[in-house]
Amino acid sequence: MQPKISNFETITLFQSFTKIELEKLISLGHLLSYEAQSNIILEAEQSWGLYLILEGSVGVYKTNKITRDYHEIIELKSGDFFGEFSLIDDHPRSATVKSKTKTQLFFISKKDFLAFLDLSIHVKVNFYFNCVKSLIHRLRELDDQYVFSQYQIWKSVLRGEK
Repeated sequence: MQPKISNFETITLFQSFTKIELEKLISLGHLLSYEAQSNIILEAEQSWGLYLILEGSVGVYKTNKITRDYHEIIELKSGDFFGEFSLIDDHPRSATVKSKTKTQLFFISKKDFLAFLDLSIHVKVNFYFNCVKSLIHRLRELDDQYVFSQYQIWKSVLRGEK
């Protein structure tokens, strides 16, 4: 069973795609199901493809390279996506993604996705434009989180808290 087009129409990366383009895209991928607390991708592993969250939620975790501590950096929910970096470069995964609830995903391999983009310059340009908009949004959120965390640290330091 394939997902509905309506699952894709609200996803930032695909908002400018026509119904025909979305149908073609859907035909290239497949559904994946995960139980709660399952690893979906692991930081530093070699794998390429885009995941769309159709149901459930996932946590995105980064390892502190100094302490080796594992920290959740964001929670993604139905309608969100991850793995888009792997469509652009050939670097290993930049984070671990783990299901927080029972989760249903739609996966499209990098090879199939790039072949899809090659079908139309219009689709390719719109996808990369939407990708840039999404990355800028995530960078702005990260910047806000950084400023807030620095404020909290300095507030503690000035009070003499440990």
